[in-house]
Amino acid sequence: MAESLGQIGTGNERAISALVKLLETNKDKKNRSQDLKTLGQIATGNEMAIKKLIEWLDNSSSLRSIAETLEKIACPGNSTTIEGLRELLHKSSSAYTRQQVKNLLQKLDPRQSEEREQDEDNLLLFLTTTRLKETADRYFSVNSYQKKKFCYQRILACLDRMQQGRDILTRRSLLQSYLQLYQQIVSFSIHFKDNKRAFIYTELFRNRYLVERIAQQDASFPATISKQLAQNINTAKQRERQTLQAYTDNMNQHLPEVELETLSLDWENAKETLENLYRQVAETEPEFIAKTKVYPISFEEVKKLLPSDTAIIEFFFTENELITLLILPGQESPLIPEKLRVNLKPQNPFERLARDWVADLADKSKSKNDAIQTTREELPRRIDHLGELLNFSELEKYLPRQIQQLIIVPNNSLHLFPIHAVPLNPTQRLIDRFSVRYFPNLQIWKICQNRQRSRDSFLGIENPTDDKDLIFAKAEMASICQGRNFTKPEVFTGSEARKSKILESAKNYHCFHFSGHAEYNFKNPLDSYLMLSEDHKENLTLSTLFADLHLPDADLVTLSACCTGVVDAFQPTDECLGIATGFLLAGAKAVVSSLWKVNSIATAFLLDEFYRQLEQTPDKAVGLQNAQNWLRTRTADELRNRANNWDLSKLEPKEQFRLERALKRLQGISFENPYFWAAFIVTGV
Repeated sequence: MAESLGQIGTGNERAISALVKLLETNKDKKNRSQDLKTLGQIATGNEMAIKKLIEWLDNSSSLRSIAETLEKIACPGNSTTIEGLRELLHKSSSAYTRQQVKNLLQKLDPRQSEEREQDEDNLLLFLTTTRLKETADRYFSVNSYQKKKFCYQRILACLDRMQQGRDILTRRSLLQSYLQLYQQIVSFSIHFKDNKRAFIYTELFRNRYLVERIAQQDASFPATISKQLAQNINTAKQRERQTLQAYTDNMNQHLPEVELETLSLDWENAKETLENLYRQVAETEPEFIAKTKVYPISFEEVKKLLPSDTAIIEFFFTENELITLLILPGQESPLIPEKLRVNLKPQNPFERLARDWVADLADKSKSKNDAIQTTREELPRRIDHLGELLNFSELEKYLPRQIQQLIIVPNNSLHLFPIHAVPLNPTQRLIDRFSVRYFPNLQIWKICQNRQRSRDSFLGIENPTDDKDLIFAKAEMASICQGRNFTKPEVFTGSEARKSKILESAKNYHCFHFSGHAEYNFKNPLDSYLMLSEDHKENLTLSTLFADLHLPDADLVTLSACCTGVVDAFQPTDECLGIATGFLLAGAKAVVSSLWKVNSIATAFLLDEFYRQLEQTPDKAVGLQNAQNWLRTRTADELRNRANNWDLSKLEPKEQFRLERALKRLQGISFENPYFWAAFIVTGV
């Protein structure tokens, strides 16, 4: 009867079902062998039969016959088969079963051979890089500049290929291994007075992960593709972001390899789906895929983008010194002034300063008031010391008179500091002369410039935890919405500000303003958050921002909370993992964020003035500069007069009383202290 079914039952569900039932109950080896042979003839592509065969692989004495049958009926590339076999590979305790599964995967999963080829390619790249480095060192010992430069160029090409498409933790591990190499390449270029090449290498080293993610997110669709295909691509992008973030989060949690492999497979499948959709677009628009790729910004491109009133200050730590690269309008090469080069031996003074700085930020042993008092007292001294270390008293000599704006690209520990507040001379700080904006690298500067946005609509998130100490959050939000040019500003307050609602609503607004609590997690930056609830799962973590937030129209994000501009500055690689980074990746053109635990009263006045300035100038960095310089010179009476103009009708009588009491305590406070105004920075355009 089984032989007859093999001749007449191809594709017949009833016949296939009957054979599967027989195989589950019949223990006779000869009969099972015939049943499996017949199933192999009639059940090609049948998912029920495929699932059953995979199930039997782990607990059957007919393992080889089952494997042969499965190979016959499972089409190569079938996702049901591949996912089932990969799951069995991890959970089976039988070495023989795992070997059979591996053999099947090699035959049925086309990616198996691709992955093996990729592993072999990566090994070859690693060996090539190691060999080239040894060769380069030999050339350097005999001062053969051109030969060593050629070796370094090939090394960087290898490193670039090795990190393409990798998750952030894998890249971190890779770049940590080669940090010294990058430092040597930059030092080597400076040694031979090749400043332009030194610039290229510093940019190559900076956060490529963030740039790649943003470039993929921003790639605009050609007008020729259908709405359905565009929608499918957007869905696939979101899926790829979510699976990558789930994989990254769980690597941080040190999950078992079996579970991580499943998450890795989810990400690989999501990437493959997205790439297949991109290929569909490329059939009619061949240049589209190129738009999703990242190419290092060239010095010539920087020259074209740089306005005549703007200079760029880039920092880079080599093994032995901190170098400052100055890029000035019209110059054919960056300047690397000798007087702005800082020796890091025998001990790096910046790292020591940064460790002390972070120790205060992360110290939970002190009460809130004691922590604020320590910051308030120590901050001016530390900022002045930073200026001395950077030797910024020499900076003015290199900046032409027409320069009014600075773009600052920090490196490592320098990301923590308010460089705009360091002394420029005995009577002025940097902010007295220049408006300042910060960037993780110049590629993101270019990307942000291309984001054309309006500034009409406004979404505010006000004190979502209903903290009674945040009365100034209400006052701040009321003052910002009052009399501005926003069309129907919307504000979510208290329990109304839930994560799902914010993620859904934020994508429809030009301005996003958060006023509440935030915390930076130095142990796991992806777990840093904007606080929405006592339940941490409900908070807007950096991981959530990376995976789920989409701000296609956001011109400005303002984060009025503590430490929202802090990044993980002690990694050798410039990953810039911080809450502000998450909003840039989501699509914001610019983010205003804070570098320490801020004073809520000063913050309310500062941001009120910042939004007033934006009505006079479209430039956010100029607006923040003017607002900070305004606050520095205010007296207590002047601030109380400003508060009298706020619409505080939303405040309850008790809150109004507490607000008035807090305003009376302003007497005698010197707002010139950088603690009150210097925390906030602009990242973006």
